[in-house]
Amino acid sequence: MMITIRNIIERIGGTVVPGSFEYSDSDCIDNVVTDTRLLSEGGDYSHTAFIAVKGEFFDGNDFIGPAARAGVFFIVAGADMEKARRAVLQGKKTVIVCCEDTLKAYGRIAGIRRDMLDFCAIGVTGSVGKTTAKEFVFKAVSALGKAAKTPKNFNNEVGVPKTVLSIEKDVKYAVIEMGMRGRGQIRFLSEVVRPHVGIITNIGTAHLEILGSMENTRLAKLEIADFMDENDFLLVNGDDALLSEAWDVLDENGKENIPGIITFGFSEGCYFRAKNVLVTASATEFDLEIGGIFVKRVSLGVVGEHFVYAALAAIGTANVLGASSSDLLEKVIPEVSSVVPEDTGRQQVYELPGGTLIDDCYNASPEAVRAELGILARLAGRGHKTAFLGDMLELGDVSEAEHTGIGKVCDEYEVDTVVCVGKRAADIKNGAPEESKTLFVCYETSKEAAEHAAEFVKTGSTVLVKGSHAMNMGLISARIKEIFENKN
Repeated sequence: MMITIRNIIERIGGTVVPGSFEYSDSDCIDNVVTDTRLLSEGGDYSHTAFIAVKGEFFDGNDFIGPAARAGVFFIVAGADMEKARRAVLQGKKTVIVCCEDTLKAYGRIAGIRRDMLDFCAIGVTGSVGKTTAKEFVFKAVSALGKAAKTPKNFNNEVGVPKTVLSIEKDVKYAVIEMGMRGRGQIRFLSEVVRPHVGIITNIGTAHLEILGSMENTRLAKLEIADFMDENDFLLVNGDDALLSEAWDVLDENGKENIPGIITFGFSEGCYFRAKNVLVTASATEFDLEIGGIFVKRVSLGVVGEHFVYAALAAIGTANVLGASSSDLLEKVIPEVSSVVPEDTGRQQVYELPGGTLIDDCYNASPEAVRAELGILARLAGRGHKTAFLGDMLELGDVSEAEHTGIGKVCDEYEVDTVVCVGKRAADIKNGAPEESKTLFVCYETSKEAAEHAAEFVKTGSTVLVKGSHAMNMGLISARIKEIFENKN
């Protein structure tokens, strides 16, 4: 990495704390940490920087003293000059800079590293399906050259800079997932990443509690284009009505040098289009069209129509990056087809002795729940269907209406039993018509639902468990696995 201290200070601004070691133009760092637990006793940290970022449950400024004592050469601290003065006295050769926003400083340091590298950046955002799309796109571009990606769920203001700082010099493509909680965050990440290709999976109801409307969510997601120009490409879900207006929204908000906007989806007019989709118990197939021309029948090793969007975004990315027709057919599409549930880290389908379990306990937006109920209906066919559905969080004023709407979908898909988990999920039963044959049962906690799970799971049935991570729905999945593994 080797970024000079002078370069960092010039980029982040701030004030050098009196008593700091007098650095020279040649002094540099080649490692950045935000967690002092990564510093081992007796380690050499003469080329290490510690950034005292402040999170929801921690404040890195509480650890600048230990970082100095451990021998960290360069520390970026908050605005508390007295605390920084005390810390600098604890180090032997330590430079400490105080600034107002250490998180922004971290991003700017990552930006220096970005300037030093020559990779093609692909930014992925959206209300639902970001991580899945990231994994599919990573597979696609890996067929074209060495690629990197954000690990796990490192999609925030700490994880994205950390990813950029870790990218090796010979990487040709970097796929960066960009999450957000409010306005300005995607812009911050886009400034760090400076994507050549941006992908927006959809505009959904997630974050309505914070942003207030889906139009505001769209504006927040379109911030990915703030550091893109007319030579870049923005791939958007063409089936999403809000994204179909992306160019107009960018233009109306004063965006100059708007990137080329290309659509993917199922609708007529989408440049990268899927037709004749077939979902089976082990695969999802579709006819791929590019620019209205049939390319080939594609078979994915994952189950569900929503995976088709990720596949289209991945194939589209490779295409706009200049992949030849032969590379697309012989390298890219086979790689995309090789994605398995373990790659996405989300939905898992288990064919067990006593029945089938669809386990998806990571998030629970209305869009994602509806998609999973569709998969449940397809996999179960005429067989018995049970759904354990947890609270959908961060929906704000539309929470009751969205939960009620899920009840209607459960009836339409003829789900036999719906177990509602949580106070908000109790509203699901209110959406089904009076004549509905669906049985609705409510529990306040996942622990209670898990304890009673055997009452609602029949031999040979298909069971969906869907809920946000905060609802701890994994307890229910584990119990159902146990039940199915013990049935003949």
